[in-house]
Amino acid sequence: MGACLTLEREEGKARKRSEEIDKQLVEAAKQQNNVIKILLLGAGESGKSTLVKQMKIIHADGFSHAELSSFRPTVLDNLLASMKYVLAGMGILRINLEHSRNRMHAQVVLMSRSCFDMSFTVLPNVAASLQALWSDRGVRLAVARGYEYELNDSALYLFENMEIICDPKYVPTPTDVLRARVRTQGIIETRFCINDMIVSMYDVGGQRSQRRKWIYCFDDVKAVLFIVSLSGYDMTLLEDPTVNRLEESLNLFGQIVNNPFFREASFVLFLNKFDLFREKILCSQRHLRLYFPDYKGADGDVDREYVCASEMRKILR
Repeated sequence: MGACLTLEREEGKARKRSEEIDKQLVEAAKQQNNVIKILLLGAGESGKSTLVKQMKIIHADGFSHAELSSFRPTVLDNLLASMKYVLAGMGILRINLEHSRNRMHAQVVLMSRSCFDMSFTVLPNVAASLQALWSDRGVRLAVARGYEYELNDSALYLFENMEIICDPKYVPTPTDVLRARVRTQGIIETRFCINDMIVSMYDVGGQRSQRRKWIYCFDDVKAVLFIVSLSGYDMTLLEDPTVNRLEESLNLFGQIVNNPFFREASFVLFLNKFDLFREKILCSQRHLRLYFPDYKGADGDVDREYVCASEMRKILR
């Protein structure tokens, strides 16, 4: 008799578990129908990952303290790499250090593989060298002319906040995280809610070597958000210095729009980094006609040069 009761109880528990699983499956199916899948595409360095982080901050309660802390080695790596790049740029521009004593600090930076120890605390000698170099007028002049050797967008921000970043108790802020540059490898999914909709945004590597992975994201895509960096009109690809970044974006956009996998998808073209584009046009004398001979407008006409630089919009019409 006892065995029968035990068996009945076990069968009851099994039925309850089965019913609970069925409910979860039904709920998952409902949620899946309520998910908007967005594929984030564009050439490398266009700002895709930054946009994803902005969406997380705005719509997904931002970054936890642990998540912010996890970006610390990335920010420190970016700081060291940026200073190394500036020192290399000084050689290209033939700019000398203002103080000869800073040559020793330049050597410390150039010879350092990392600027932090196992606990992600900045090495004192590297921190001292970074700060000494940032105080040098030659370094500052090279940073101001960074567009001439393709210095990254975040370098100036990192240098201006160097003292805070090098503090042993430093924890990155959301703004620091937005500025942090990590090359996307593979496919990264970020989910957030807008009203009653669940948005699933997929960020994939923009470098040529990463693009073959895009095909795996094409199933059930509702929209394609294609991002273009306008400020890249005078820059070349990291993986191929013979190819202009804006031309690469134009060609890539044409391929994506005409891809049969996206026949049912909506397209959004996001022209990014207009502020940097405007600054280059107005302040650097690197006018659009120097890189796109078809441009016939006046130098310094930001509005007209913007229209020319965003010609890929015609593909959507």
